[in-house]
Amino acid sequence: EYEARHLRTAYSGFLKLDLYEATIRNGSHSVEVVREVHDHGHGAAVLPYDAARRTALLVRQLRVPVHVVEGDGLLLEAAAGVIDPADPSPMDAARREAREELGYELHDLTPVITFYPIPGLVTERMHCFLARYTPADRLEGDTGADDDEVLDVEEWPLKELWAAMGDGRLKDGKAIICLYALRLAQPELFA
Repeated sequence: EYEARHLRTAYSGFLKLDLYEATIRNGSHSVEVVREVHDHGHGAAVLPYDAARRTALLVRQLRVPVHVVEGDGLLLEAAAGVIDPADPSPMDAARREAREELGYELHDLTPVITFYPIPGLVTERMHCFLARYTPADRLEGDTGADDDEVLDVEEWPLKELWAAMGDGRLKDGKAIICLYALRLAQPELFA
């Protein structure tokens, strides 16, 4: 049993950080803690795949926290972003992110899972999807990527992407979850 209450906003900028006080009871034992909570909004991620060519589309972009940990902040990821108030659903957000980040129109989006990536600190729920694409779905011109994003779109053979996950080159949790889901649903694409 527990109680939680908002104390104050500690910081509000690119991110918002609030302080909460929680009282946790376990029988006669009670503990009070103060926790920082980052209210980020919710996200949507998608791994597009071409079944005929057995490929997938991902983006590589700079992630400063990854640079802090590893010295190389260029991370291979599933296309993803925050769900905007204008998005009717997480699926629509995933479709929009694919247009903006990958430059492709996607088809047959299929939900994979919704999970909390960092439940001890962040309120975000991540909605993951698989989707189909073909080379004919490539969009021309400005696709609306954010000005602060420098994205390199990479097309990977699924068999090689699976190997990259196994040897540590693919480290993005969203992409890994989607890749596992695709492998479970369509193992023949990885042969």
